[in-house]
Amino acid sequence: MVGQPSRLLRIAHALDPVAIWTGKLVAWLIIPMVLSLCYEVVARYVFDAPTLWAYDMTFMLYGSFFMLGSAYTLQCKGHIRTDSLYSNWSPRTQGIVDAVCYLLMFLPFAMVFLWFGWGYFYKAFSTGERFVSSPWMPITWPFKLSMPLTGLLLTIQGIAEFCKSLDAAIEGRWPEGGEQTGLVKEIT
Repeated sequence: MVGQPSRLLRIAHALDPVAIWTGKLVAWLIIPMVLSLCYEVVARYVFDAPTLWAYDMTFMLYGSFFMLGSAYTLQCKGHIRTDSLYSNWSPRTQGIVDAVCYLLMFLPFAMVFLWFGWGYFYKAFSTGERFVSSPWMPITWPFKLSMPLTGLLLTIQGIAEFCKSLDAAIEGRWPEGGEQTGLVKEIT
């Protein structure tokens, strides 16, 4: 019988839903992106009437989709990892290395991204900044808002992953379903 999860795992499990729900919500951005691309293709090649807005809409939606989905990807262990050494280490060593990397490299980067992203967003919002490279000239702040939100979401999920890694370092095992190797488990 498995005992109660540690305090670290309870913290991680309380934070994980933030990335899961935002990932599911952000996934819906693919629909307006695809629709704007399809509209542009039909307008351009069938009616010889290209739009002014479809390219801008596509890059703003895709950029937002990519950035805001990164915390969900982290939670699902979907980011690239080089396993040539890591997969041969014990769970305790993996946990130690992961905890140190999250603490010293990942979390500071995410917080810097949050800080500077907020500055970019705030300047764009307060000045009514527009994309001057486009004849449509859309406002930039909705797109730039994705930068500090991404920093915040990555910080929250980074704390959750740090807690999981620290728990593995202390306990000497990954929680069930929390293996870090990224390898597909055999179905028995």
